[in-house]
Amino acid sequence: MNYKFIHNNSYLRILSSLVLVIIVLSGVFLNNNFLLFTICAIIFLLTYEWVNITEDINNITLKCTKSLFNVIIFMLSILSIKFSIIFYMIIFILNLFSKNTSKINKSFIIFGPIYLCLPFIYLYEIRHLHDGTDIILWFLLIVWSTDTFSYICGRYFGGIKLCPSLSPNKTWSGFLLGIFFGVLISLICFYIKEYPILKGLYFGLVLSLATQLGDLFESWIKRKHQIKDSGTLIPGHGGLLDRLDGLMISGIILYIGCSIYA
Repeated sequence: MNYKFIHNNSYLRILSSLVLVIIVLSGVFLNNNFLLFTICAIIFLLTYEWVNITEDINNITLKCTKSLFNVIIFMLSILSIKFSIIFYMIIFILNLFSKNTSKINKSFIIFGPIYLCLPFIYLYEIRHLHDGTDIILWFLLIVWSTDTFSYICGRYFGGIKLCPSLSPNKTWSGFLLGIFFGVLISLICFYIKEYPILKGLYFGLVLSLATQLGDLFESWIKRKHQIKDSGTLIPGHGGLLDRLDGLMISGIILYIGCSIYA
């Protein structure tokens, strides 16, 4: 066992996580305008990091413009998803015929708006369902507990590496115990709300697995572009995308689940 897993970086990671949790939960529980502002700010920052990863651009104005495009996609989806799709198609066509980007990076650029915007479009819709606030809180608790305990347990127990080619620090112990605690949080929430425990087990397992897959997917993207972190915004984590990567795939899975069981 590694008894030195608690060090300065761990404290920074926990502290920065708490700050991010407060900001996100404020957006969920306060008025709709603050929620919109929070989501738009997150999408803008995520896109800025995504552009840094996938494109060789040094012009800050151009980076901010591309980031703003994704914010517009999200805002248009509130009016009508058709407007959002039309705007995305315009961006898609412009990127498709760009001569200054490699084919590999072009695919990431085109995929970017879907990957970065769709989870938040869906989560915004879920937030406005009956009991939407409870659903979002339950979902975030699963994602954050999976991510946090995966990190802590992986550092503490160590052991066999999960996927060294993608993420050399991730272990099977962290992966499995992260899922365990994610499912445990789901079961506790369902017990408190007096919902069927088996559904809490099933949903918790699926969302926790999706969270881990989201983390691995972002690791693959970073490895593909030969970088360690998506940015330097959050002490102990790297970039905002490094902190929210688990939410990207699981958010879409949550929406599918809500659509089926609504």
